[in-house]
Amino acid sequence: MDGIRFWRLFIRSLPLQAPVIGLLATLCALLLHTLAPATFAALEWAPYDTWLRHRLPIQASPSLTIIRRDPAGDDRFGAGPLDRMVLATLITAAHDAGASAIGLDHRLDYASPAQLDGATSDALLLEAMETAGPVVFVQGLDSTLSSEAAIHSQVIVATEPDHVTRHIPLLASVNARTLPAFGSVLYDLSRQKQAPRAEALATASAEPVLVNLVGNGSLDSLPTLPLSAVWNAVQQRDHEALEAWFKDKVAVILTGGAAAQDTWLLPTGQPVSGTVMHLHLLNSLLTHQQLHKPGAFAPFTITLLIASLVGWCLLRYGGSTGLLAAGATISIYLVLLIAALPLMLLVLPTALPLVACLFVVMGSTAWTHLTASQRLVLLERDMLRIRQDEAAVRESLTRHESRAEALQEDLDTARAAVARSAGEQEDLSRTTESLRADLATVQLQEQEARRQLEQLERQLHGLREAGIQAGSLGDAELDHLRSESRQFGIVTQDSALLRLFHDVKKGSKSPLTVLLLGEPGTGKELFARAVHRLSPRAGRTFIAVNMAAISPELFESELFGHTKGSFTGATADRRGYFELANHGTIFLDEIGDLRLDHQSKLLRVLQEKSFYRVGATTATTVDVRVVAATNRDLQRGVSEGWFREDLYFRLTGLIFRLPPLRERPGDIASLAEAALADIARQLGKPLPKLSNDALRALETHTWPGNVRELRHTLERAVALTDQPIVTVPDLYLESRGAALEKERISLSPDTAGDKAVLDCLRRQDFDMQATAKTLGWDRSTVTQRLKGLCFQALVEADGDRSKAASSVAGDPGQVRTVELKLTDYYQHLLSVIEPCSSPDDALIECKRRFKNLPDRHFQSVETLVRRWFAHHHRSMPHTSV
Repeated sequence: MDGIRFWRLFIRSLPLQAPVIGLLATLCALLLHTLAPATFAALEWAPYDTWLRHRLPIQASPSLTIIRRDPAGDDRFGAGPLDRMVLATLITAAHDAGASAIGLDHRLDYASPAQLDGATSDALLLEAMETAGPVVFVQGLDSTLSSEAAIHSQVIVATEPDHVTRHIPLLASVNARTLPAFGSVLYDLSRQKQAPRAEALATASAEPVLVNLVGNGSLDSLPTLPLSAVWNAVQQRDHEALEAWFKDKVAVILTGGAAAQDTWLLPTGQPVSGTVMHLHLLNSLLTHQQLHKPGAFAPFTITLLIASLVGWCLLRYGGSTGLLAAGATISIYLVLLIAALPLMLLVLPTALPLVACLFVVMGSTAWTHLTASQRLVLLERDMLRIRQDEAAVRESLTRHESRAEALQEDLDTARAAVARSAGEQEDLSRTTESLRADLATVQLQEQEARRQLEQLERQLHGLREAGIQAGSLGDAELDHLRSESRQFGIVTQDSALLRLFHDVKKGSKSPLTVLLLGEPGTGKELFARAVHRLSPRAGRTFIAVNMAAISPELFESELFGHTKGSFTGATADRRGYFELANHGTIFLDEIGDLRLDHQSKLLRVLQEKSFYRVGATTATTVDVRVVAATNRDLQRGVSEGWFREDLYFRLTGLIFRLPPLRERPGDIASLAEAALADIARQLGKPLPKLSNDALRALETHTWPGNVRELRHTLERAVALTDQPIVTVPDLYLESRGAALEKERISLSPDTAGDKAVLDCLRRQDFDMQATAKTLGWDRSTVTQRLKGLCFQALVEADGDRSKAASSVAGDPGQVRTVELKLTDYYQHLLSVIEPCSSPDDALIECKRRFKNLPDRHFQSVETLVRRWFAHHHRSMPHTSV
C-alpha cells in the first residue's frame, strides 16, 4: 500500500515530476555528450565562434608594448638566436624608461654559445634581470644562470597545429613543477606595481581561461615595435622615445625562439604562435575584456534548471499551450545566451541545455501517454473507495436516525412522567442532544463524501474528455454520433458535421451563450434544440423567436412583455419571450437583422439578466440560456458599423459554423431518404424511391436553399407524381453542371456585360473567389472587371469615394467592402502614376501595368490620371530657378 500511495502522490505532484524528468534528460544529454563529443563541441562553441567572427573589434591596450624582430634588426644582429647582451640592453632600457613589467620570450635552460660571447653575455643578462627586478621568461632555467630576479612561466600547452584551441591554462605542470601562464604573470606584476596589495591572477584559479582576441588574432593586431627602432633609440639615448614606449607599460621582448614555432589554430581559422596567444590574453586582462565561462558544475546545474522548467511547462499546461510555453522558455534562454557574450562577456553552455530540452519534450510526451492509464486506474480506485465509504456512512446514518427516533419517543414518555425525577429528564435531554450532535456529524460526513464523489467524477469525466479531445474521433465513435444525432433530427454522414455535433454536446453543458452561423436552411434551429436538450435545462421551456419577423414597434412587447394599459390594445398583462423562457433556453434566430436600437436593449438583458416590461416600473429578473443564429457575417457587421461590437462579444461564447449542403454532398442521399419517408407519411402515400438519375441530379445541384430547398423539392415531386419511383423530370431541377455551363456560356469574359458581372458580384457579396467560381473565370479576370467598374464609378461620382462605393455596392451592407476595395485600387493607380513626369508617360505606364483592363474602362483610367495631374500641378508652389 505504501508503494501505491507513493505512486499516487508522484503521479499527481507536478513539482516532483518536472525535476525528475529534467534530471533524466540531463543525464541522457551527458551520456550522448560522452558518445559524440565532436558533435557536442561543434554545437557548444557555435555561439562563441560566430560571435568571434562577426563582433565589433576590441581595442588593443595602450599599456602594452611588444618588441619584435624585423628585417633591419636581423641584418644587424643576424637571423639566428639573439646575443643575450642585446637582450640585457633591451631589458635595462625598458626598466630605465619606467616599464611596469618586463617579459622575455627566451629560454634560459642553456648557456650562450662561444660565438655569442658565451659567459659574458649570460652574466650581462643576469645582471640586467637583477637590476630590472622580476623578469618573466619562458620555462626552464639552467643552474648556471640562476637568478632571484627571474620568474618562470609556461607559454604553451602542446597542441596539434590543426587543432582548434579556445582555452589557455593559467597553471601548467612542467618537469614536476607548477608554472603560471606567461600573460597572466605579466598582468600580475603590472597590477601589483600599481596596487601592491592586488591578488595574483595566476594563483586565483587553475581553470583554463577563454581568449578574447584583438582583430583576427595575429601579432599584427597588437601594438608592436621593430627591434631595430628600439635599438637605435637606445644607442642614441633618445629618452623621450623610450619613455613614450615603455613608461608604465608592460614590455614584452619577442626573440622568435623555439617556443614560437608551436602554433594554435584559432576559431577564426588563423594559425598563430603560442606566445601571441598569451599576449592576447595579456591584452584582454589589461583592457578588462576577459571572457568568462561557468565552472565545471555550472553547465550541469544550468541544464538541469532549464530542462526542469521546460518539463514543468509541458506537464503543467499540456497540448499546444505547453509546447508554446516550453518554446518560449527555450527562446528566452537562447536570447540570454546570445546577449551574455557582448553584454557580460560570459559564455553560457549551449549543447547540453538544448539537447536536454529535446529529451524533455520527448520524455514528457511519453510520460503523459504512459501515466494516462495509471491516472485512470487511480481515479477509479478512489471512486470505488469513496463509494464504499459512502455506503458505510449511509448505514451508520440509518442506524443513528433509528436510534434518534427511539430516543425521541423515550423523551416524550419522560416528559409525560416528569414527576418521576428531574435528574432522569436531564439525562434523557443530554442523551438526546448527544444523539442529535452525532446525527449532524454523520450528515456532514455524508455531504463531504458526496462532494468528494462528485469531484472525483468530474475529474474522471475531465480526464476521459481530455483523452477524447486529444485524439481524432474513431469510426466507432463517429457511428455512435451518427445514430445519436438522428435522435435530434440531424441526419448526416459527414465527419466534419459529426465532429461539430460532438463539440455541441460538450459545449451544451456549459452556461455560455451559443452562436450558430450558417446559410438559410442548414439546420440552425435543429442544432439550437439539440443544445437545449443536451443541456441541464432540458426539462425546461425552449422558446424559438424569429427576430426578423418581429415588427419594430412591437419588439419590446414581444420580447419583454407589457403591463395592462401600457399602450392602446394592452388589455391585460402579458409575459414576453424572455420571461416565458425563464430557467430554459431562448433561440434568437436571424439575430443579424436587428436594428441598432434593438441591439442595445437586447445587450442590456444579456448583461444584467433583467428587463422592464413595457409600462412596468420594477425590473423582471430571468435565468435564460441564449442560443442565437444568423446567416450574416457579424464580424463584418461590427467593422462596418451595423452590428454592435459589445453585443457581438456577448453572443460569441461558443461559435459553431454549420456547413452548407453543397459542401457535404454525401449527405444528400440520406437526407432525401429521411425526407421522403416523412413526406409520404404526412400525405398518406406509399414511400416512393429515387431513381439513380434522380439521385445524381440531386447530388449535382448547388442547393442555394440547402436542406430546406431539398425538402421542398421532394415535397413537390411526391405531391405531383403517383409513380413509386421519383425520376429526374419529377424534380423539375436542372443539374448543377448544366446550370453552371449555361451560366458560363452566357457570361464568358468576352461577351459578359458589366451589369451581369456586377449582379453576380453583388449576389456573392463581392467575394472574388466565389464570383470567379460561379462565372467559370479566373480570379484575376474578375478583379480587373471590378477594378474597371470602380474607376468608372469614381469618375461618375467626381472623385467622391463614398458615393462611388454606394453606386457599385447597391446593398448598403456591402458599401464598406466596396469602399475598401475601391480605395485599394485607387491607391495602386496613384503608386503607378506618381513617379511619372507627365500624363502621357503615366498613361503609357498604366497601359503596361493594367494590360488586362477592358478598353472601355481604360477611358476612366485616363480621366482619373489627367485629373490627378491637373490638380497636382495646380497645387504645386511656383519657384524660380
